[in-house]
Amino acid sequence: MDFGLDGKIALVAGAGRDLGRAAALGLAREGAHLLLGGRSADSLEETAAMVRDAGGKATIHAFDAADADGVAAAVGAMLERHGRIDLFANTVGPFPAREADAAPPYGSDASWIAAFEGIFLTAARLNRAVIPAMKAAGQGAVVNVLANSVRHYSESTAQYGAMKAALAHLVKNLARDVAGSGVRVNAVLPGWIRTARLDAAIADEAAAAGVSQQEIERRMMAGHGAAFWGQRMGEPREYADAIVFLLSARASYINGALVPVDGGSQIA
Repeated sequence: MDFGLDGKIALVAGAGRDLGRAAALGLAREGAHLLLGGRSADSLEETAAMVRDAGGKATIHAFDAADADGVAAAVGAMLERHGRIDLFANTVGPFPAREADAAPPYGSDASWIAAFEGIFLTAARLNRAVIPAMKAAGQGAVVNVLANSVRHYSESTAQYGAMKAALAHLVKNLARDVAGSGVRVNAVLPGWIRTARLDAAIADEAAAAGVSQQEIERRMMAGHGAAFWGQRMGEPREYADAIVFLLSARASYINGALVPVDGGSQIA
């Protein structure tokens, strides 16, 4: 199936690992020229090498999404160098490592501010930097990565889910704003992503317990508030495939959608 992405200029924020890397590789396979954004130049170079090994084109643009001026400067440099950004996948906004100690759903001001700045504000400034240029060009597609905790309520993900829900609201507003301009803004809502770090943790726990990794994964899925119907986590590639579709010409009439990609769950 032709997704109509050959020759498109695609920015992936958070492209240095896991879902962002998988999205970059998926877009490259469809012929897009990748602009790889993220904090670690070394990690971005690793992704770029993978893209080039697969026959694709990639350039790296290291920036910290926590720095508003840095984001604006980086996106401005991309537009000056490449002339346009056709596609934008935002995978920035990981689960805050400190949240486990923040007594959710209450937590300290510090935990809420960290979630706001790391999850919502980074996404807001990235979209703010990219979308106006798309509107001016009269074409473009954007996908933001949210989480199924936008609509599944778990005490352990209180701050994280609240900020992703705020981002869902922003996605809807952005989609309405760009409607009729040739630009689309959508989002995917992943369940658990089997990242490289989580994969290592599962392997260690399985070895310590003397059971298979599949059994540890099954227990983790079953214990997450019984929210998930499946017994395994999603691989980054599986989420990336949904991102590629939503960015593609095959999704030309999809705008403002919040698409669950979680193997089935109790979210509404």
